[in-house]
Amino acid sequence: MDTVLGLHTANDVWKKLKTTYSPSATPTTTTTSNKENRLLYGAILNGDWEKAREFFNEKDAWTAKINDDNESPLHVAIGTCKNIEFLENLLKEIDRESLPKLVTNRKLNVLHRAALVGNTKAAEMLVEKNPLLLFIVDNQKYLPIHRAIFGSHENTFLYLLDATKQHIRVISQQDGYQSPFEGVNSVVLLTNVIAEGLLDVAYELIKEYPYMARTKKGNSTALKAIAKLDAYYSGTRYNFYQRFIYSYVLKENNIDNAYEIQDIESQDPDKAKFVANCSRSCFHSVVRMIHVKFLKVALLHVPHIKHLHEEKVKHNKVVMVLKCICEEVGKIDEVGDHICEHYHEAMTLALENDIPEAIEEIITSFPEAIWTKHNDYYLTQFAIINRCEKVYNFLVHDHEVVIDKHLHKVRIDKDGNNLLHLAGHLAPIAKLNLVSGAALQMQRELQWFEQVKKFVLHRHNRTKNKNQETPIMVFRREHKDLRKEGEEWMKKTADSYTITAALIITIVFAAAITVPGGNDGNTGKAIFANKSSFIIFAVSDAISLFASTTSLLLFLSILTARYRDEDFLYRLPKRLILGLAMLFLSVTSMMVAFSATLYIMFGQEKKWILIPIAALTCLPIASFVTLQLPLLVDLISSTYGHGIFGKQSDHGRIK
Repeated sequence: MDTVLGLHTANDVWKKLKTTYSPSATPTTTTTSNKENRLLYGAILNGDWEKAREFFNEKDAWTAKINDDNESPLHVAIGTCKNIEFLENLLKEIDRESLPKLVTNRKLNVLHRAALVGNTKAAEMLVEKNPLLLFIVDNQKYLPIHRAIFGSHENTFLYLLDATKQHIRVISQQDGYQSPFEGVNSVVLLTNVIAEGLLDVAYELIKEYPYMARTKKGNSTALKAIAKLDAYYSGTRYNFYQRFIYSYVLKENNIDNAYEIQDIESQDPDKAKFVANCSRSCFHSVVRMIHVKFLKVALLHVPHIKHLHEEKVKHNKVVMVLKCICEEVGKIDEVGDHICEHYHEAMTLALENDIPEAIEEIITSFPEAIWTKHNDYYLTQFAIINRCEKVYNFLVHDHEVVIDKHLHKVRIDKDGNNLLHLAGHLAPIAKLNLVSGAALQMQRELQWFEQVKKFVLHRHNRTKNKNQETPIMVFRREHKDLRKEGEEWMKKTADSYTITAALIITIVFAAAITVPGGNDGNTGKAIFANKSSFIIFAVSDAISLFASTTSLLLFLSILTARYRDEDFLYRLPKRLILGLAMLFLSVTSMMVAFSATLYIMFGQEKKWILIPIAALTCLPIASFVTLQLPLLVDLISSTYGHGIFGKQSDHGRIK
């Protein structure tokens, strides 16, 4: 009765009875009542050492199992207690040899628990008392260092890594202990280090234990992990200013990195070479007149420049690690399927994530990888179907790496579709949603179709597939619904702007025939005709009238358009761009005309009135710019900008 007292459900009662009285229960396991367990938990959680000692009347009580997961007080203290002194006192009472025996139902030892919760201080104390804990696996064959990297506890992981390297030569050779740098353990460790973005650590591990890059665990390989990492330059979206800073300002030699290289060169030549190679591509051939001191100050005190520099170093590091892994995989003695298993999955992931840097390096290291197939499609076919523009640009435009490009032009799939047929299929929804608005989505699809048309053979424009459809027929069928949505979006947008433009025309026309101050009764000439403010009013009002009228006509032309598929490429977006620009000009000039009128009527000999008038005039103009300019910018960028098919930049590559 004392054993189950306080339990609230029958399930808890039977579980407790089974744990306590089952014949399979360990006879030496010391159990306490549920009430005592709760009190002990509270003492451990609060770090109350004196109160916790009251529950340890016997020596075995220090290693007792105090919950259903068979956790010891030390497990609970490591996971919940914030009082380091409490943990130190508890460790003093436990023998060194007893620590490996303290395991939970999942065979997690106390160092596993410290790694799981990221308790670095506890890990230090445990390793100092018994380093054997570093090399004991749990029921899933994972070591404490694995648990630390699984939980993204970087500090704990780095400590365990250093401790493992320090003790591995002696302990890991003993029976029953495993090394994290051998076998499947090494694959798990390296792939998770890469996934966490610890590229420096990954590089060091590959240099110290090269076979880690050549080992597989099922489909898991280091090459696969680095190929899908979101740390390449191609995955960034910089604006013009950021690209300028990234490309030019950050090319001088980085003094800070130079000092770092000098500091570590004597300790680790390989790491020094790695850092030097990563930094060398970041700073070269910049405006030489800028003093190096200025660059150093900028890197230290200008946050966005420092951030861009750090990102560029990261981009180069990931390519360096990729190169290193490819070199090691290339050393595998076996040929054929064994090496193919390494790069095939990596190529597939790089293709799906649209990472041309990974594709380039893998093809450079393994030329046969250019013929990799995914879902029965070759690289170029898959890139077109899934709208992977960066990979497509690389495969089509990079003549130095991609060989037999003309063979890819004539590839036909099982349904008789050539590349232009595939471009006619509707893009995946995830790719469509990268662009807002059905009209711009339709324009992007047309851009893809026209770009692929330039690449394929001319006769493929009229080639029919097994369904007797030409590429343009496929495009129209696949994009029928999107074209309708684009038409509705265009008409609703143009209709709203048409109303606005008509209102402006009405206002500014009325203002033009009823000038401020009135007219001279004898001559009919405006009374304030010679005032500079009146001239500003007249000019601004005229500009607003002409601009709004032009805008109205442009929006009307959109409403009356035929909405053919090809109209979404240039004709309709161009009219909307010009209409928006004219509307913005008319709104701005209308507010200037109104401000001039206020000044004419109330501001004579009162110069101070210009300040509130100017401030209030900026309010509607700023509102219009804030709300409507993004759409105008998107339209201009999509129609006349650099586009998604420009030549790929080399910023993310190590030369």
